[in-house]
Amino acid sequence: MTGRGARRGIEYCPVTAGVEAVGDRWTLLVLRELLMGSERFNDLHRGLPGISRSLLSARLRRMRVHGLVARTTDPDGRPAYRLTPAGAALEPLVWQLGDWARRWSFGDPTREQLDAGWLLWRLRQYVRPEALPERRVVVEFALRLADEPDERAWLVLSGRGSGDDVSACRVHPGYEVDVWVGADLAETHRLVAGTTTLAAARRAGHFHLDGAPDLVAAFPTWFAWRTPHDTR
Repeated sequence: MTGRGARRGIEYCPVTAGVEAVGDRWTLLVLRELLMGSERFNDLHRGLPGISRSLLSARLRRMRVHGLVARTTDPDGRPAYRLTPAGAALEPLVWQLGDWARRWSFGDPTREQLDAGWLLWRLRQYVRPEALPERRVVVEFALRLADEPDERAWLVLSGRGSGDDVSACRVHPGYEVDVWVGADLAETHRLVAGTTTLAAARRAGHFHLDGAPDLVAAFPTWFAWRTPHDTR
């Protein structure tokens, strides 16, 4: 069943119909952001480097035509986008495509892909609020790349039961830091992409944690890491 206003393909074929609905780069990536919890336009735009605001608007309109996305309002009355049942049903396709790419069509990040701001935004999306301590926790990252100065960034985790708010900051948030992370920028991208694990990165000396022992021990559980398909 096609969404209202959706064009029919030349072939009477479900694969053709599926490609018509989601078969371009940005539609699948918008789906990824929605699946990872982004609902407001600015949040979607932040998670999609390279897309213009006008193109994002066009893709969201197209997805609404195909019945994948509904435009609603959040509790504050601001516009929000949420997946319809048809859009949510595409979740296995999105993650399986990523799993396939990790195994067959994915290499190390290029220098141009090493973006500390995008990286912290993705880590913010990975946070598992139910696993956090009850109090606010501030994590400071010092991300290194070759001989360049470390890039500093912070995650502010509001704490379990405190509204589940997580902020990614490029300037010091003004709170006392609880956990310090010193990490290789490229390796942390691999960790977020699911081509390595936190345990492997720590064993190799690419990811260091410091702070109160209980927080350092709990840190790996605060994030819903993607599991590498094959890390050999």
